[in-house]
Amino acid sequence: MNYKIAPRVSVVVPVYNGANHLERALDSALAQTMLDFEIIVVDDGSSDATFEVACRVATRDSRVRLLRNERNLGAAASRNRALGEARGEWIALLDGDDAWLPNRLERMLAHSGHADVVSDDVYVMRGWATKVHEPVFWSFLQLRGLNLTKPCYLSLHDFAKYDLGVVQPIIRYSFLKRHQLKYNLALRITEDYYLYFEMLASGARWLQLPSAYYFYYHHTGNVTGNALVFARDTTESTEMLLRRPAIAQDAALVAALERRVQEAHGIMVFAIVRDALRQRHFGNIARLLFFQPTYLKPLVVFVVKALVRRIRMKRRRISELEEKA
Repeated sequence: MNYKIAPRVSVVVPVYNGANHLERALDSALAQTMLDFEIIVVDDGSSDATFEVACRVATRDSRVRLLRNERNLGAAASRNRALGEARGEWIALLDGDDAWLPNRLERMLAHSGHADVVSDDVYVMRGWATKVHEPVFWSFLQLRGLNLTKPCYLSLHDFAKYDLGVVQPIIRYSFLKRHQLKYNLALRITEDYYLYFEMLASGARWLQLPSAYYFYYHHTGNVTGNALVFARDTTESTEMLLRRPAIAQDAALVAALERRVQEAHGIMVFAIVRDALRQRHFGNIARLLFFQPTYLKPLVVFVVKALVRRIRMKRRRISELEEKA
């Protein structure tokens, strides 16, 4: 195959200090049954062996291209840099610590038709799961309450209602260019959600598939720090969206965005309280809730929703096991 010809798909892989997982991610992309693609890896100023791992994989397959940021700029800047180098008709997104099933691109492109965006379900894996063949923890769509049996087009209201920012779609590159859309550099964690929202608001035809071909690995890491950034980014991005008259006048969208902010604050408070409990800093919890009483409601809402989701998924697992028996 002549890879000098523009490929059908450009796979964008931003990574920061991901030496322990990057090879798994790249190998899962290189194992695709659809061969016409390039992989653009952006090392975002890593201080570990990330770049060396990427170089090792690139020597095995010429479809892997490497870019390197001199300092850590964030996922948004790294993805934008990759977009500037991409040659494919489609942009596919893969985080450096995740993985794909081998038929992912083939199956998603088979359904692309007139769509501008195609997304699949996401298998969310527990931190202990290190290989794609190990047990799946949950289906993201089912976790969000969206149960599909066949492909369907999503509206902006659907996206906001079910809070689908975790999905990693393939995107028709011409749509991004035509509407001059890129990742927002001001956002460190929620840049995906913001871009997807902008795409749908710009009229993107978004096809959601019921099947999952993407494995999202949930790592522990700095949970509290990430929760704080997530809450801040969610609040800031929501404020930016609500400044648009068309969105501010849509009661359903406003309500969905406000629920997202409340859930983000619940995640933040839960992370703070959990860490304080683990460290036996009970006074910190009392002071937090005393001086910030508004935190109590999102905390309770988050805990209740988390329990309901766990019960729902446990019942689903039991039902699946009974069907197999």
